[in-house]
Amino acid sequence: MELIQLGGPVVLVLIALSVAGLTIVLYKLIQYRTYSKSRQKRVDNALDNLAAGDADTALKQLTADKSPIAQLLCNGVSWLGNPGRNEDTIREELARRAQQIITRVNGLNAFVELIAYLSPMLGLLGTVLGMIDVFYGLASEGGGADTGVLAGGIWEALLTTAVGLTVAIPFAVMHAMLESRATNIRRGMEDQLTRLFTAGLAANKS
Repeated sequence: MELIQLGGPVVLVLIALSVAGLTIVLYKLIQYRTYSKSRQKRVDNALDNLAAGDADTALKQLTADKSPIAQLLCNGVSWLGNPGRNEDTIREELARRAQQIITRVNGLNAFVELIAYLSPMLGLLGTVLGMIDVFYGLASEGGGADTGVLAGGIWEALLTTAVGLTVAIPFAVMHAMLESRATNIRRGMEDQLTRLFTAGLAANKS
């Protein structure tokens, strides 16, 4: 409470952003567990079976895995095994659904980045407003203000910049981690879709 009283409404806004940002980061970490490496390995095993010509086993493995990527590939295996489906149509539909998955994976990451970007700016704004108050008070007293009071006013004004940086740095790191994880998920899905088409089309030709 003392921090809020000293920093004013800017610190209150920064605290609110921190709470919202941490909630989002926690949600994203839980969401990314759906795309864990163990699940990626299970999907890869299913694609290995598909490449070996065992489409039935691959389909069962993908059906048992409830992750979004596994369900996407499950649809792909079923469609590629249907001679009546057009290959280009299958590619377009899988690409559309893959983009939906990527959108969900990237969702809210931009808000975490925004917090990292805005926090030091808000802190600087609080400092500028605080310095204006300090020097306005100094001018009102005709320049005869006590130096101790003046120093106290300045450090209180600088407090918001410190809080802003304290918020910004961890969120910049967390955003980088989330973006790295999202990139790995996207690349893994692209690789698995390529393997799906390679194995599925080869199985159909044989």
